Amino acid sequence: MAEPLSTYEQVILRIPYITSASVYQDANGAIRIQLLSDGTKSPRHVIREVVSLLRNYGFEDIDEDAVTVVQIQAEDELERAGSRLTIAGFSVGHSSLGIVAQCRLGRGGQIYEGNGQGATIPMAVAMATVDAVNKAMAQLEQLAFNGIEQARVGGVDVMVVTIADPGEEMLAGCGVLRDTVEDTVIRATLDAVNRRILLYSGQKI
Repeated sequence: MAEPLSTYEQVILRIPYITSASVYQDANGAIRIQLLSDGTKSPRHVIREVVSLLRNYGFEDIDEDAVTVVQIQAEDELERAGSRLTIAGFSVGHSSLGIVAQCRLGRGGQIYEGNGQGATIPMAVAMATVDAVNKAMAQLEQLAFNGIEQARVGGVDVMVVTIADPGEEMLAGCGVLRDTVEDTVIRATLDAVNRRILLYSGQKI
């Protein structure tokens, strides 16, 4: 790879649905790529297109495993359809077992309250949000919290949440860190599951 890393960032940003790109070397000297994209294409599609594009520009050593994609849906997409859950409130406290959190989600005039407990505030809030989502969906097989991490992509701090659904598919959502960590975690969790909620409710998406 003879070109400077910034050159490859500029190449990637030619793809219209990618809003931010960071190409860097990790502590072991391996090339890593972090991308921020809208929700118009699946993460797998994004990765394949980026790798193909870079290889056409002479970046032969790039591997799909080196690419990380964070997707943010547009506000109008998140707000369309009345069945989507919205944030109605949250609270965080401490117990002898760690952090405890409560999340309240609203939909159609009803409030669904979930509880979570974890080693950190983000983890507890994410668990509480998933619990509230499960109560709202009232499914026999429920979603399960998988993990949460804060990342910095193209100079933007985002919170990424992963959730396992009953079909063993992994869902991922993110939220830009604007206000409180708690609010961002809830938004990231809803970003992961709101589309799945529409599927369960039988609405077209």
